[in-house]
Formats: sequence, structure tokens, C-alpha cells
Amino acid sequence: MADGKTKRFDATLTALRGVLIAAAALVAFFYPSQAVQLLVLVGGGLLLVDGILGLVTLDRSPPRTTGQTLGLVRNLLSIAAGAIVVASGLLTSVFTLSALTWIVGLLALLVGLIEMASSFLDSERQTRLWPTLVGGAVYAAFGLALMFVPLSSAETLLRIAMILMLAYALLLFYRAWSIRAAR
Repeated sequence: MADGKTKRFDATLTALRGVLIAAAALVAFFYPSQAVQLLVLVGGGLLLVDGILGLVTLDRSPPRTTGQTLGLVRNLLSIAAGAIVVASGLLTSVFTLSALTWIVGLLALLVGLIEMASSFLDSERQTRLWPTLVGGAVYAAFGLALMFVPLSSAETLLRIAMILMLAYALLLFYRAWSIRAAR
């Protein structure tokens, strides 16, 4: 019975991550002029919340596996990227905006690569290989877009980010459904 409650809780948290990311993408779609400014804070908040919720859903039971370690690193990198974005107002006195964008892009790229690698190393995730790979690819693409799309093309970056956010949200909904269905 406790295992069913745990899976239900994990599915609920995964669905919550999807709802938050989809809501941010829809705000960007309907309010594009304000979205560029808002995207920085919302994006940072999403990375922060995604990392925190990811930490909560990690399996902490022994023995430790490579997949658990990669999941921990992935979520900590997501939290670090979110913290950098949220604190960007303070950090712009030390770093340029381009440098901060590049750092957050690199962290998002690493999060995506770690997610994709963990799908091959974690036996539990191998049963849902393609959703994990797609989720990692979305994160990696977002990181690459942050790193290589010039800030002057903020509208283009916004459109790319919105599409990637919606794709990732759909993937989280699928994960929540598959966790719930596995009871």
C-alpha cells in the first residue's frame, strides 16, 4: 500500500512539473512582449523548481546506483542554473548578461546530457527509455539555444524556448501517466 502511495506522489509531482512548464510556455505565447523579460525569471524559477521536485522524487534507498548519482547531479545542476537566473540581477554586477546566459545554457546542456546518459545506466529508467531521452534532448537543445542564439534575437530564442518547454511538459505528463499506470 505504501508503494502505491509513493508512486501516486511521484506521479503527482511529475505532473506538477509539467503543469508549471506548460503554464510558462503559454504565458510566453500569449504575452510575447512581456515574456522576454518574464522568461528570465520564470525560466530560472522553473529550473529551480524542476531541480527541487526532481530531488524529492529521487529514490534514496540503498544500494546507491550510478543512475541515482546521475539523477542527483542532474537535479543539483538544474537548481544551480535556476539560482543563477533568479539571482541574475545581483550577478550582473560581476558577470555580463552574455556570460550568465552562456553559463545557464551550459548547465542546461549538462542537465540534458546527464538525463540522457542516466536513461541507459538506470535499470528502472530503461523501461521508459525514449521519454527520458527526449526529455534530456529537450533540455540539451534549450541549453544549446541559450549558448548560441544571440541575445539580440530574443524573439527567436523565446519561440524556441516555448516549443521546447511545451515538448518537455508533454513528456512530463506522459511520465506521470506511466508512473501512475505502473501501480
